[in-house]
Amino acid sequence: MAARRSAHPGLVIVWTVLLLLVIGLGFGQVAQTVFKVELLIFRPFALGLAQAEDGEAKKDDADKGDVKDEGEAGGDEDESPLEPCEDKRAKALAAEVKKISKKKNATLVLPVLEKIEDLAHKEFEKPLLKLLKHPSSLVAMKAAEMWEWRNHKKVAKKVWSATFGDRKVNKQRFAVNAAVLKSWPRAGLTISDKDFRDIKGAWRWIVGNPNPANAPALTAIAEYVELARDKRLCRQLAEELDEPGTNVSANDPANPPKAWWERRWKLWKAAKPAVVSALMELTGKEFDKTAEAKKWFEDNRKTFGFDW
Repeated sequence: MAARRSAHPGLVIVWTVLLLLVIGLGFGQVAQTVFKVELLIFRPFALGLAQAEDGEAKKDDADKGDVKDEGEAGGDEDESPLEPCEDKRAKALAAEVKKISKKKNATLVLPVLEKIEDLAHKEFEKPLLKLLKHPSSLVAMKAAEMWEWRNHKKVAKKVWSATFGDRKVNKQRFAVNAAVLKSWPRAGLTISDKDFRDIKGAWRWIVGNPNPANAPALTAIAEYVELARDKRLCRQLAEELDEPGTNVSANDPANPPKAWWERRWKLWKAAKPAVVSALMELTGKEFDKTAEAKKWFEDNRKTFGFDW
């Protein structure tokens, strides 16, 4: 129970003055005098006291963390959407995923994966690592996407080894490999220059051997660049701005066949929005042509820190 407040010294003085007036004056004159005293002394004093107490109450609430300014940052955009899973339940679900992962049929595995899709627990790491190399690309892709908010320093090398570092199952499953990239900036981790060469190599191979099915891989890589603000792929992104075939002579004997250009165009069309968005995040500029981006990088080489 809150302690009872004692009378404020100022109020005691006011009421003492009023009592003396009643004793020394007739009651007829007291009414007018009291009204004037109330206007001149009591009301301003009471108003000031109330404001002071209100200010103290707000300060107390703020100290307790109950009061937030409108502009206070919440950080919701960078918070993991995963819900913590209770230990006993996590062990049971991890065992279920491990058991079903032996099945090659994606229709059997995916429903079980969905049970842990929105849950977080260290028990899920081992089965999800294994599923990155599942025979079904659909299952592997789902597992890769589920790593976005689960990566951390102790497991990052294993995730890389199971995707870009794998030279068997995932050697050319570029969409699966690229799907794990955003987990690095999400975890506050940086991809080493050595490992980043694998990303550049994947980009180069996809562009040189166009297949619209690999457009999600280019898009995922560009999204990683945007999220991580990684400048190491600036030139590759800028060179992907121009529409394919615009600077190639039809009479050039080295010109690929029509079918190749059709695949290349579809790949470029699907990935360009993510490419433009990534470059805008890095530079603050919306480029449409490679020449525009190249000129900007050359003009801002020292301040931006990228040498074309």
